[in-house]
Amino acid sequence: MVEINKGDQKVNAGRRIKMARTLAGLTRKDLEDKYGISMHTLQSWELGRNPLTDKAASKLVEIFHSTGINCSMQWLLEGLGKTPALSESEFTPYPPLSQDIAPLLDKENRIQKEIDFFRTNNPNAFVIMVSDDTMEPRYRQGDFVGGTQYIIPQQINECVGHDCIIETSEGTFFRRLLQRKNGYALVCLNPQTSTEEPVIFTKHILAATPIIWHRWKFKKPD
Repeated sequence: MVEINKGDQKVNAGRRIKMARTLAGLTRKDLEDKYGISMHTLQSWELGRNPLTDKAASKLVEIFHSTGINCSMQWLLEGLGKTPALSESEFTPYPPLSQDIAPLLDKENRIQKEIDFFRTNNPNAFVIMVSDDTMEPRYRQGDFVGGTQYIIPQQINECVGHDCIIETSEGTFFRRLLQRKNGYALVCLNPQTSTEEPVIFTKHILAATPIIWHRWKFKKPD
């Protein structure tokens, strides 16, 4: 029998709250001033110090919906179901392969609307299209990923362990960021990747963008 670590559950729920809040373009102060959720309370949820209750999750879902973000209580509390998305979007992240996607094939322009919305709500937003197989199967070529870019060393260090868009003096890479004794390792997730450098070592990172937004790029069948 697998034992569930409740502490980890609280931390993961906190990350999901922060992800949805960032996608909605809301600061902690915004939630306090506009919606009556104190910054202290929100911080305790996001850092995993206190558990998120059903009542609090319901209120957060209502707030996110009011900003144009579709988010469910089940996802906030348990990480199950669809990740937050623009309410009017007709794109669904990670649809089952058996799902009939025919009605969506001519709707790819909607993804640009989501990108524009994300950039408008996040001044430091950085979005790219996945161009190789290094992060498969989680991220595939043609998918769009994005997040808030960080350039301060301390903030970059907080991105360690996350999937990030990483800028170095050698270029821009989409990898999982790990820390080494004398720098960082940029690691791909795909053990069968065709890239010549599945692991890139670097001492300095110019910017890191942890992924909080991911959309599937639908393609017409051959």
